[in-house]
Amino acid sequence: MSQNYAPVGLSERVHEIDAVRGFALLGILMMNIMSFAGPTLQDQFSDGPSNIYTGEMNSGVILFINTFVTSNFYTMFSFLFGLGFYIFLSRADKKPGSTSALFIRRMMMLLAFGIFHAIFIWYGDILTVYAVTGIILLIFYKIKPAVNLTIGISILTLGTIFIAVMSLLLYAAGVMGTNEVQPVDPGFDMIKSLTNAGYMDVIDLNMSVLGIMISSNIVMIPLVLAMFLIGLYAGQKKLFENLESKTKLLIWTAVVGLGVGTPVKIFVGYGLTYMMQEPVWSILTMLAYTLGGPLMSLGYVALFVLIARKVKGLTKLLQPVGQMALTNYIMQSVIMTSFFYGLNLFNKIDAVWFIPIVFMVFIIQIIYSHLWMKAFKFGPLEWIWRTVTYGKIMPIKR
Repeated sequence: MSQNYAPVGLSERVHEIDAVRGFALLGILMMNIMSFAGPTLQDQFSDGPSNIYTGEMNSGVILFINTFVTSNFYTMFSFLFGLGFYIFLSRADKKPGSTSALFIRRMMMLLAFGIFHAIFIWYGDILTVYAVTGIILLIFYKIKPAVNLTIGISILTLGTIFIAVMSLLLYAAGVMGTNEVQPVDPGFDMIKSLTNAGYMDVIDLNMSVLGIMISSNIVMIPLVLAMFLIGLYAGQKKLFENLESKTKLLIWTAVVGLGVGTPVKIFVGYGLTYMMQEPVWSILTMLAYTLGGPLMSLGYVALFVLIARKVKGLTKLLQPVGQMALTNYIMQSVIMTSFFYGLNLFNKIDAVWFIPIVFMVFIIQIIYSHLWMKAFKFGPLEWIWRTVTYGKIMPIKR
């Protein structure tokens, strides 16, 4: 039946969504550089952060990233996935064959990309979570938009309440301010493993932390699903069609999302940067994923669209980056691990250099994406993804 299907044509794409996806990739790289550059994962088990994250200037940069980037762009990408899920299935529904089977094949290939990424390139993969949660999302495709929105908001609300209650219980138990968190041996030494590391050392490290990452990802599935559902709602309500008529909604979303989300993220960003050794603060920082991040991500999307409608070149600049988002996401890991691991710079570059490095890499991705998309219809990994999804070799050249 695969011959009845075809990927979305260039004329059918919603260019603003591709541009927002490109913008999200910038934020994801900005967040992930903390883990590419130093032992962030290992620091969660130790009695303090690495020196590259400490000191007034370094911690100031980390505070900025933790406030305005961490969790905001991962939730934005989750929202966009839910939106893209609706667009994909609604178009496939118009043609004969099983849309569910088509989408499951699509998610299985995404899962394969994620597993390869996590083992052979970088342990901090998110694609596996998206693939598993994407299959769960199929259950909600035919459910009414209002119900999907309610379920998504309910998941985030219950998560927020749980975090607040747990924090209050710990505070009431007198845990606040005790600084009694003891270092834990995580079973791996990232600095030792990645100093003068060869490629097999990288794979060994990735395999060593695989169990930790799987456990962490399982916990994240409900939160990812919540943002998927909000994105699905946006697709079902066709909120990205006729954007010129949605100005009031976009302004309202930007004001509420950023107006409420920013104070929460300032609070959380402070905790993530300076107070992670406090048990109560370590719980409260999860508000980044249940409240602050989701609100700010929706605010960012709305604000970006409003700006892009005024600054026409912005969509044109970022659309190719977002159109080959899978390739660019994996490419970020290849570039950053090659730079920090391959050049023996892991845990040696202060955080003050993170933002310039991120923009330099992202500019390279913008240039590469424009050059590639001038000659081809899809990014290289997108082409593989589509070929497997549709069960036939897709033409890639323009």
